[in-house]
Order: sequence, then C-alpha cells, then structure tokens
Amino acid sequence: MVLGKQPFLLRIPPKRQAKTRALRCFSATCKRRTVKEPFRILFCGSDDFAVASLKAVHEAKDVWSSIDVVVPAEREIGRGGKHAHHEKYTPALRLYAEQNNLPISTIPSTGLKTWSPPELFTSSDLNSSHVLLTASFGHIIPLRLLKLFPPIQRLNVHPSLLPRWRGAAPVQWTIANGDEETGVSVQTLVRYALGVDAGDILGRVEGIKVPREIRYEIFLPSLAEAGGKLLVDVLRKIQNGTVTTTTQDERYVTVAPKITHETSRIHWEKHTAEAIDRLHRGFTHQCPVWTFFLNTTAQILSLHPIPPSSLPIPLYQPETITPGTAILYRQGKSRRLFVACAGNSWIEVQEIKMASKKALGIKEWWNGLSKDVRESGKLAFR
Repeated sequence: MVLGKQPFLLRIPPKRQAKTRALRCFSATCKRRTVKEPFRILFCGSDDFAVASLKAVHEAKDVWSSIDVVVPAEREIGRGGKHAHHEKYTPALRLYAEQNNLPISTIPSTGLKTWSPPELFTSSDLNSSHVLLTASFGHIIPLRLLKLFPPIQRLNVHPSLLPRWRGAAPVQWTIANGDEETGVSVQTLVRYALGVDAGDILGRVEGIKVPREIRYEIFLPSLAEAGGKLLVDVLRKIQNGTVTTTTQDERYVTVAPKITHETSRIHWEKHTAEAIDRLHRGFTHQCPVWTFFLNTTAQILSLHPIPPSSLPIPLYQPETITPGTAILYRQGKSRRLFVACAGNSWIEVQEIKMASKKALGIKEWWNGLSKDVRESGKLAFR
C-alpha cells in the first residue's frame, strides 16, 4: 500500500466481530517443563514503554538472577540551518539501567549484524535459564541471536491484541483507526522470514478501553504498565511450567506500519473531521498532521472537530463548500479558522506551523498572509 494516500485501507476486521475473532484465534495450547532456577535475562529496549517492562521485571526479584540491558546508541537530534540546535538523545532505558546499576551493552551504528551479546549468553549450548526480552527495541533480532535462547524464552511485549496491529506503530494506529478497545500481548520472537510480530502468544491483557479523545502520549503509559505486569506473570508461568502458547490466526492480521511524513498528510477530500482528529491524536507526537498551502506545507498543531450546526458562519452552506476550504471568522479582536472536510464535516484549527517557521496562533498566522487573502476571509488547503 502507499502510505498516506489511503491510510485506512488496511485489512481490518469489523468492530462488532473483532473480540469474537480474537478469541477464536487462541486455539493451540501446550505446557512446558519446569525451570526452577531464576532467569539470566538479556533485556533489549529503548524508550519509556520498555522502561515499564524492565522496571516490572527488575522489581520481581524471584524471576531473575541477572539482567543485562541492551540499548541503541545515543545520538544527536535537532535541526540544522541558520538556527542550528542539537541535543544528545539518550534512550530512557539506558537511564533506568544506569540508575539501577544494571550492565549495559550498546548497539553500534551498524546495527545488530556486527553486534555480539555479553559473553554470558554466547554459549553454543542452550541454557534453560537464559531469557531474551524485548520491548520497543526498534531492531529485528537476527536468527543467530535467537538461537542462543530456548524458543519459549524469546519474548516480546507488544501493545496490541495480536494479530491485530502487527508492526512498528500499534498504539498510533489503534487511535487513528478509532478502535474502542485494545490490550497488550506477550509473544515469542520468531525469525524474520515468518513475519514481524508473528510469534505464539503466551499472555494477553484484554478489554483496555480507548478513551474517545485520548492522545498517544497520554495513553501509552497505561499500556506500558499493563505490559510490564503481564511480562512478569508470563515469566513466572514459564518458571513453574504452567505457561501456555497459542498460535495467531493469520486471517485476522492487520498491519501498523511505521509513521512517516506521508502517513500524516491530510487528504481533505477523503478524510472526515473525525478521521483527521484521530490522525492528529495518534500521530502528532511523532509526525504532526500537515497539508499543502500555496507553494509550501503547513503543519496543523492544534485542532478539533466541530459540528456544522455549531459553525458561527451563517453566510455559508457547508454542503456547498469544497473540502480543504478554510474560512476565517472575525468576532471583535478574536480570529477563528474553520476548514471543510470530507462528508460535510468541519474542524477548527487553533495553531499552525509553516515550513521552516515557528508555530503561530490563528490571529498571528492570518495577519502574516497577503492582503488579498486576508480581505477575502477564505483560502484553500490541499
């Protein structure tokens, strides 16, 4: 599929049947032998979601005898040009590991292909106490590393109810798609040839409600906490031999691709106000929704849907206006900007950032437009 042009044309089960189908895909079970000794854990991750899982495991002293942490390298972030500004990004997982005196290994810029795990985990013989854990790691684990761990002890924490939303951005797409419920899964890690997030399920937390107006950065911590608790529960079940595995049903796979600049583009003729709002709440922390305006681009940093009946624009009939048309409403010294969307729906925009410019409120932004545009009170996004 072409990201951004049709962001919702994914294979999505109808919402009424989603729960039933998810339950149906959990059919195969098996019991594993008891592993009594505490685990020697290799934990791979990067961000706050990973920190929640590591913290839960670290505090469960009964499940481990050692924990080694693997993180991406620190890197410079910022912008160049006339107002160049750079800062060093340090993975949150590294900070947690340092604060708790856990051994840390850093992935080189060349990736996992040239990286070797700590010597403890490099034995050619499988050790029943060795466990590989990943959460929000951002790297595909190569087969040579997977083979160092028993298959049932290569685990990943994933913030969706697999097989729904396999991929890099499950929470973002949960919000963007308007899902009413979600959950967290712990799955086994399998070789890349079998698919991303295609492992067997060892545990799930279901029935987590997705609040109607929730934003990604507000919603993620609750999923992270649930994932950490679930991971500890699964580890204890592996220890005492009561863990069960279930195979994902490939018929109900939906994909959550990485969020890109093109993914977050607004297509006014296709996206309703509600759809744009969901994109905004799901993607803006990473790639703000944007549109073309004149010969450049504009990010819309603050918006909300507004019913046509609430529009303070008595001179216009909403059904006659082309999607992407923006109308300025003047009331005293205040300025409000309303944009027509697909399906005779509307959003109000409160903050805009033009390419290479600072973010502005609507009044400041409008005052910077040409006199002809200001006097017409109307313009077109595309």
